[in-house]
Amino acid sequence: MSEATSTGAETATESGGEGQEQTFTQADVDRIVKERVTRERAKFSDYDALKSQAEGAKTLEQQVADLRGELDSTKAESLRARVAAEHGISTKKGPNGEPSDADLFLTGSTEETLLAQASRLAAREADRKKQGNVAPKEGATSTTAGPEQEARDFVGDLFGGGD
Repeated sequence: MSEATSTGAETATESGGEGQEQTFTQADVDRIVKERVTRERAKFSDYDALKSQAEGAKTLEQQVADLRGELDSTKAESLRARVAAEHGISTKKGPNGEPSDADLFLTGSTEETLLAQASRLAAREADRKKQGNVAPKEGATSTTAGPEQEARDFVGDLFGGGD
């Protein structure tokens, strides 16, 4: 109310009535306050529109971020597939849905890392093929005969009871 009264006093002073203090009725104060509130509301009348635009901008920013993420993921998969093809690394899933060699061993995020991983895997695969079976007697049948069996075989060979 003091703001409204001082506004009224300024108005009275501007109109040339210096020294006189103007008194306001409740209706005058209500009218002055209503005019002030109307002016303030007019300043912020587009608030709802601006708020909805800001929410729309957030949505667009989120869409751009999602698309960038998809692009990065697609680039990484493309690079992984290219490196696997260059080094002859399998990209086929196993018969029971096991992950492929590329899925298991090509886990880098940069081209340099993927190339290093692929060349190391290809070199290990080449070494494995070059060496053949790791267990040299794998698949061979051998019997471990005790001393009695050896004696029987000797006697059988001695008297011609073998083959």
